[in-house]
Amino acid sequence: MSGHEHIPLAEQKRLRGKTIKKHNLANILTHWFNVASWLLLLPTGIAILLSPRLGIVPQLWLDTMRNLFGGTANLIKFHYSVGLAWMTVLTFNILVGFRRYFVPFARHKMLLDKDDIEWLKVKPLQMMGLARNKSLPPQDAYNAGQKLYMYVGIVGTFFIGLTGVIMTFHRYVPWPELIQWSLPVHFVSVGTVVAGVLIHVYMGAVFPEEKEAFFSMFTGKVSAWYARQHHAKWYWQKAQEEADWEDSVLAEGRALATQSEEVSGAG
Repeated sequence: MSGHEHIPLAEQKRLRGKTIKKHNLANILTHWFNVASWLLLLPTGIAILLSPRLGIVPQLWLDTMRNLFGGTANLIKFHYSVGLAWMTVLTFNILVGFRRYFVPFARHKMLLDKDDIEWLKVKPLQMMGLARNKSLPPQDAYNAGQKLYMYVGIVGTFFIGLTGVIMTFHRYVPWPELIQWSLPVHFVSVGTVVAGVLIHVYMGAVFPEEKEAFFSMFTGKVSAWYARQHHAKWYWQKAQEEADWEDSVLAEGRALATQSEEVSGAG
């Protein structure tokens, strides 16, 4: 929570019954497309990259993957086909909405400010049972942890896609060193993103206070109560926008009423 603000029960009930839109349909579809792609890419990639000699993955898993796809060659073809489709869709979405959506989103929603830095100092301590009496600073639509995850996801995805393309089309790459470095970079990038995903899933789907964030990826909405408690900056911004809209509607209504009276008087 962003603080220990006392909110009357009647106001709490009103806030719990009111919803605020956080994600549009394009965001939701892209998110779950990304999830589905990872569910296909990660297990097949592990079966391709990890040798039985390493002992990290059970031999049964490696054998199951290879038997399921009829051999390593087909497993590799499936992996890079899904990978190319994944990168094509993501690249298309970024290019189409780069100036209209991505740049404004990055400028207004992804940059860390002083409150975010303080949040990063306090939140880990609270999760360990420490600093419980210290309030978290107010957060925007995405908290500092979510912003950091975005950075990891964007940078990691870039290197995963780049190295994946190099390895897929290695026959056309004239620099052997580049191909050799692509595999470890690909592996490390995937591992880094997966580590971020584990934290992301825990915070969104398991951590009780953040479960509304998880369900918002289905509905696109969160309750005003959740927004006020966890994303106070964003909540008050939306509240101000709503108040401004209501003022403009009232002003327009008064103007129309005045015009109507003038017309009636003239008649």
